[in-house]
Amino acid sequence: MVPQLAVLRVMEMFMFVTRPVLLSILFSVCLPLAIAQQPDRVKVAEGEYRVVTDEGDMGVGPIETEVFHFRESWTLWRLPGGEYEVDGDRTFESPRDYIRENRFTARLAADLQILDVKEFAHLRYRSDSGPLTCELLPHELQCHSGARDPAHAVDIQCAMDRPYGFLWPLSAFSLASLTRAAPKEIGRKAVVQVVQLDEVGDDLPVVTIRSDGMIRSLGPSESLFDIIGRKFRANAYELTTGPIGKMTIWTSTEGLLLAAERPGSIRRRLELVRFTKFADF
Repeated sequence: MVPQLAVLRVMEMFMFVTRPVLLSILFSVCLPLAIAQQPDRVKVAEGEYRVVTDEGDMGVGPIETEVFHFRESWTLWRLPGGEYEVDGDRTFESPRDYIRENRFTARLAADLQILDVKEFAHLRYRSDSGPLTCELLPHELQCHSGARDPAHAVDIQCAMDRPYGFLWPLSAFSLASLTRAAPKEIGRKAVVQVVQLDEVGDDLPVVTIRSDGMIRSLGPSESLFDIIGRKFRANAYELTTGPIGKMTIWTSTEGLLLAAERPGSIRRRLELVRFTKFADF
């Protein structure tokens, strides 16, 4: 019996010594795994924008950059630092019958103000280009076409001296962020700018079209927005600028674009047709 007791005593001492070591090993292995499993970004919402018209083949926007059959699906992510990221896919024609299908990303500030956008497509008159990257700096729009051959690259710098929106080709997130420039006092106007890109030809692949305008708050919308059975309270704004003319913009309380429409006998409207929310933002 004495040898057996001795063996048991040795085993107890072994377990006493090795237990902390084993726990340390397990902790050192499991902690990195737990950290690795923490998401770098959190899925907040997803949705889809479409241009809806009373006549199915009507375009929207100025003649120079008119867009047909626009459709854009997207997912909104919150980043660890508090900013947001948009991943999306869009299809449209501009000009008519010139079909474009491409993926895009955008980075938004914590208040959903658009900061930069990247479109994974090549310019119409520069096959050696893409992705097109644009950074919306406070006083300048900077775009770079990308190219395998640097000689084919197109760089754009457009000075801006007012809050501005960037429409390429249509940007629901940029229109929504532009409403933040409107004074809170209903009816009071603020000066803003809108900049568009127009693809002209081989000699001049891209030109910027900058227009001055005004934006004002119209206050809360009288009626709720219904998006597939879900009701939204909306804030209404009026934007008036050169190539666009007059446009009414509706945003949700979070700051997402619900709809944008120009007045006229024929309804042409960019609107949110599908929306799912996964977390508050």
